[in-house]
Amino acid sequence: MNLLLDDAPDHITVCGQVIPIKTDFRTWIRFENTMLEDCGNEERFQAILDVTNGMYSDIPEFMDQVLWFYRCGINQTGKGTGRAKQVYDFENDQYMIYTAFRQYYNIDLSTAQLHWWIFKQLFLELPEDSNIKKVMMYRSIRITATMSPEQRRYYAEMKRIYALPDNRTAEQKAAGFATLLAGGMNIKEP
Repeated sequence: MNLLLDDAPDHITVCGQVIPIKTDFRTWIRFENTMLEDCGNEERFQAILDVTNGMYSDIPEFMDQVLWFYRCGINQTGKGTGRAKQVYDFENDQYMIYTAFRQYYNIDLSTAQLHWWIFKQLFLELPEDSNIKKVMMYRSIRITATMSPEQRRYYAEMKRIYALPDNRTAEQKAAGFATLLAGGMNIKEP
C-alpha cells in the first residue's frame, strides 16, 4: 500500500471476507481514547463495534486487522516490553493539535473530512517548532546526568507543567510504585 499511488483503505480483510470499516479520524480518536482509558471490556468492545460498523468476529485475525488499520497499515512484529510512555493525549491536547493543523496545514479539524491514516501522518509530521511537538518532546525527554544543572531543572519543570493526568486507580498506582521499588532494590518477588 502506497498512499501516493493508492486510495487509503476503507475496509479490512479477515479470512478472505471484506469488512467495511469507518475511516474518519474522529472515530479512530475515540477508539484510541477508549482503548487507553481505564474502562471495562464492554466499553472496549463497543469501540470495536463502532469502527467496524457493528461487525465482529472472535477469530484472532479480526483484532489483528483492526489494530493493523489503527496503526495505519503497520504490522507490529514481536512482543514489546510494555506500553510506551504516552506523549500526547487527544483529549488533553485537543487545542494544541487543532491549532497546529490550522497553522501549518490550514486544515480546520472541526469541519475536515480526513481519513485516519492521513490525519495520523499529518499529526506525526507536524514541525518540531509546533507547540504540540514541543510538549511531546518535553514529556518524552529523558533527564540525564550529562545535562547541565540548568537543563535538568528546565526539563523537569517542563515535564511537570505539561504532564498528562495520571488516571490510574489507587491500586494501579500502588502496584506501579511497588514494582518500581522492587526493581530499584533488585528485590525478587516470590
